[in-house]
Amino acid sequence: MPKDEFTYQKPDERAYFNTLVKYLERKGEKDILQLLVGGHCTIDPSSTFSHVRWNGLWTTVYFYVPLEKLDIVNDEIKKKLTGLCDLIMPAEVGFDVMSVQFSPLLSETDAEETLLKDLENITQTMSGQIISQILPDDIREKGKDMMEAYFYLYCVENSLRLFVEKVAKEKWGDQYFTHLQLNKDILRGISYRKQQEMKNKWLRLRGDSDIFYLDFKDLGTVIQNNWGLFSPYFPNQSWILSKINELADCRNLVAHNSFIQSHEKDVIRVNYNSILKQLQFSLRSEAKGSKLS
Repeated sequence: MPKDEFTYQKPDERAYFNTLVKYLERKGEKDILQLLVGGHCTIDPSSTFSHVRWNGLWTTVYFYVPLEKLDIVNDEIKKKLTGLCDLIMPAEVGFDVMSVQFSPLLSETDAEETLLKDLENITQTMSGQIISQILPDDIREKGKDMMEAYFYLYCVENSLRLFVEKVAKEKWGDQYFTHLQLNKDILRGISYRKQQEMKNKWLRLRGDSDIFYLDFKDLGTVIQNNWGLFSPYFPNQSWILSKINELADCRNLVAHNSFIQSHEKDVIRVNYNSILKQLQFSLRSEAKGSKLS
């Protein structure tokens, strides 16, 4: 095959993942290994050239890991893993790994450990007459339906948090949060949630950064109050704020155990996909600009 003529054929993703794990074991990368154990990956080449190699395609590797392991993902791990993923990618396929992303693993845990299984066991051991009065079938079925909405909104909310953090951190570094323009209501909310967390030691800490103490709608306010920082990523303020507000309204319904209909699900799906596509376009354009400069 002539130099720089590529196959563009995706390698077997399971074999690729297993090879990566073995390589990490050899290199003693325990932190990354701990993150990937029990997960898998997909390889997503884009139609955009990477500008690393002539005709090489900008490629992202998506890792799907158990939900609880997402807490240990940080920029250092992402940067190191991006380089390792590119290193083991077969050269002849023409995929240049430029980024890695993480998402929760959609798989069932051990049935004995799931809350859903526990609920089923409880209902089976109780009187059918009592269950029909206090926990009827339609409530349980709607609850299962709401699990999907909660999972989706969890990803939506934390995607926006991590986006705000990424942009601000690139501008101001690790102390970025002190540079953001925040109103008194947001600061009071952060302080209150931290106080509640200190009172309830058994509750898991939200995160290492104050960004995780913001409410969903607070994220829109942060973007609005720091528009000079975030304006390159969105068409205009009303575009992103309207979407965040609609998503936040749906999120509040779910948080208060209200059943959402197909309309609200469509709002969640459409708005989140619109935001993701816009950010993907903006971040890729930004990356290409930095490589060319």
